[in-house]
Amino acid sequence: MINRKPNELAPTLLVDGLIFLSAYFPLFAILLIQDFRPKAAIPENSFQALLLKQFPVFKLDSGIYLHGIAIVLFGLSALATLCIAKKMRTWLTWQEGGKAVTVSSCSQIHGDMLNYTLPFLIGLFAFNYQSWQSITSLLVFLLFMFAFVRRDRVTLLNPIFLLLGIRLYRVSYQEIGTPHKREGRVLCLGELVPSKERLYLQETAGIQFLYPDQERKESTH
Repeated sequence: MINRKPNELAPTLLVDGLIFLSAYFPLFAILLIQDFRPKAAIPENSFQALLLKQFPVFKLDSGIYLHGIAIVLFGLSALATLCIAKKMRTWLTWQEGGKAVTVSSCSQIHGDMLNYTLPFLIGLFAFNYQSWQSITSLLVFLLFMFAFVRRDRVTLLNPIFLLLGIRLYRVSYQEIGTPHKREGRVLCLGELVPSKERLYLQETAGIQFLYPDQERKESTH
């Protein structure tokens, strides 16, 4: 049987977009650093003038400028990273209404994002913000990459999550008080080990979060 419309749980579009932008924060930081340069001649065309507009850095007479689009993309990715980092750590610490479960088996899901994105990143090695063609190519690249990772449901394999200690697991769990076992993909803060310890599972924004028993955690401190 081939299911053309799988019903597997997936993050909402907004959360997916924020997670995706946060994954490219290092790229936008590198491109921003590369963009520090003297002021360039701005084309007369109104659209290009808007897209390629530069702003002085440090002070008005510094002689060093940044393109506005570089500042915007870096700012958006930085804001997305801060928002996602804060919300994820909150959701992975404690949520009301979670189901009490025990985990019988688990395996971490590893992403191979290098092979997935390398063919697209080759075109960015000589990238700069000095032409509207380069900027448009970057935006098209990001649009297609977002469509690919969302359709393939690999947005949660975000390298920024690893820096935050957040891991994606495929788990087999049993809800306490029921005989049935279930499987699913969950995010966890730290390393997950199968045990009889009571944990809590909660779905938020299309993502399943696994977090510890708050009362037990507080009693151990």
